[in-house]
Amino acid sequence: MNIFIKLTLVVVTSLNLFAGDYTILNDKIIKDNFSINPSFDFSDKLNTDVKASVLKPKVGDFSNIPNYAFSYLNNLVVNATTDSLSTIDCVMYSINMKDIPDALIAARDRGVKVRVIIDNNHVYPSADTQIKKLMQAGDGIEVRTLRGTRDYGVTHNKITIHDKTLVTAGSYNWTFSATFSNYENMLVFRNPVYVKGYIDYFEWMWSKARTIDQGASPVLPEGYYGKPPQSPSNLISLNGVNVPLYLFSPGSDTENKLAALIDAAKTSVDAVTFTFSSQPIADAIIRAYKRGVKVRFLEDIDMAKSSAMAKMVYESGVPFKWMGGRNEKGAMHNKFIILDGQVLGTGSFNFTTNASVNSFENMVFTNDDSIIKAYSSKFGWFYSQATAPSSSADFDGVTDNGGTDNNGRTNKGFMGSDIPSDKEID
Repeated sequence: MNIFIKLTLVVVTSLNLFAGDYTILNDKIIKDNFSINPSFDFSDKLNTDVKASVLKPKVGDFSNIPNYAFSYLNNLVVNATTDSLSTIDCVMYSINMKDIPDALIAARDRGVKVRVIIDNNHVYPSADTQIKKLMQAGDGIEVRTLRGTRDYGVTHNKITIHDKTLVTAGSYNWTFSATFSNYENMLVFRNPVYVKGYIDYFEWMWSKARTIDQGASPVLPEGYYGKPPQSPSNLISLNGVNVPLYLFSPGSDTENKLAALIDAAKTSVDAVTFTFSSQPIADAIIRAYKRGVKVRFLEDIDMAKSSAMAKMVYESGVPFKWMGGRNEKGAMHNKFIILDGQVLGTGSFNFTTNASVNSFENMVFTNDDSIIKAYSSKFGWFYSQATAPSSSADFDGVTDNGGTDNNGRTNKGFMGSDIPSDKEID
């Protein structure tokens, strides 16, 4: 059932991320769907809602954009950008490929207003050529930077919003390794409830981001930014437990809310992450396994070998596998979870405390059957290609203090959202 067809019902069986046309017969929808072309000016007699309808910005035709993808993600974003007619808002962690920046500049040249938020640490002390290109593009493209809290927090989102009607989100950075070497995913949604949430989140981040003239951000204390926009409740559920439509970090306690959803699962949990250092999520995975839930856990092989949480999950008997990317330089960069074959959560959020507490992240949830089937099939293929550790000794990067990442931070502490490594991860 499309929630927008029967909004008055208390129980919603399926919330469709893709539906852009909803048919609630209320005043706003009527105003939004009936155009007016008056022969004389009576704008002073129109209320605010009607004025907004008459002056509604142009919206591109995004019918050629798929609802999800696991490959050709660079092309997907370029096409959505090319189809945009009014506005494009982006939040991106890492950029080193030219295609999407060039498409953004071309969109600006035809009158589209472009705003881009980039991770502070990818601009200061030095920025990649493609980031500089956007910073120096001139009028019509505004770039700001945003850093997370403490030493470890980053702006790790990978979000684009097109004409305020279509959103892309997932694991994909605009980089060579993400495009050609990693395993990635991207979800595309048009459902107005989801889109509004992401618009609100972008505006919240934009209000806190720094202009280029303001320079680099200092280190900020945990909790500095407050609470981000929150999801409406009681639209989808799992075994009687409310499932948020989205969780935005920092400030939403995402790791504990995800752990609570894992606790609600009764039959199966399929989970994949790039990095893993969250004790609450690890504990929830183990609890699920011990109560008889079928659990399959998958992580990037290089990250897992130095993850104390991965080792703990493995030693608890949870079916655990690991793998790399499409080639030797690539990574298993996905971060998604499927609960009871009924709910999918995906986005930029790795299963780390840092992603929950310090970094700007997003996770979107859906119970749409078509999405869940696609992601379940992809997870099944990943798991069939992955290998299991032969013993605990294979976790050779884990030390007595919990292991360290390549920047010397411990897995027991605030492991970064996307940790640089010799695999050129971004």
